[in-house]
Amino acid sequence: MTQNELWLSYHQVSRCNKPVTAQLIELEFENHRLVDLEDVLEHLFRQGFIEAKYRSVAFWENHEGHRVQTGHVVEELLKNGHGKCPQTALRLIIADAPAAVWFSYHYLHKPSMPVVAQRVKLDAPDVKFELMAHLTNHIFGSGYLAANLRTTVHWQASCGRRVEEHERLEHLLEAGHGINETACLRLVIG
Repeated sequence: MTQNELWLSYHQVSRCNKPVTAQLIELEFENHRLVDLEDVLEHLFRQGFIEAKYRSVAFWENHEGHRVQTGHVVEELLKNGHGKCPQTALRLIIADAPAAVWFSYHYLHKPSMPVVAQRVKLDAPDVKFELMAHLTNHIFGSGYLAANLRTTVHWQASCGRRVEEHERLEHLLEAGHGINETACLRLVIG
């Protein structure tokens, strides 16, 4: 029996704190059958459901979070119970923003202290990370540094440029600062 519909849900990293959107896709569109997940993906982009600029960062997972290759035949997935209803919807992951920011601690007056890198996940509930000040406040609020050090810290980009507290974290991540352990932002203490 041929299935004519596929359930999918959109999981956009930059909208991780927003509700997930589910959509029912007709597998027969303008006399063309969507055979595999690559066809479905192309259809979603052509119809404007997703901006084309996200093509290189979009991938599929099943409802259990396991990666699914784009060449997978849709009919086969449906037979195995994937995408048959909203609860088993295939997940289209759009990794349009880093899921975490990396930074390291640098003590100016204690050069013997080791430089330690830390990751902060950006999808923490009830925490916003729009400005560098939000990240700084999170670090002190979590007790990672003693409160009396608050007036002695400042940020540097991975290239050494001073980063102000009012700068948008998103812009720094887009420029490649703080995206991984080797391109950490630096929290300078002292």
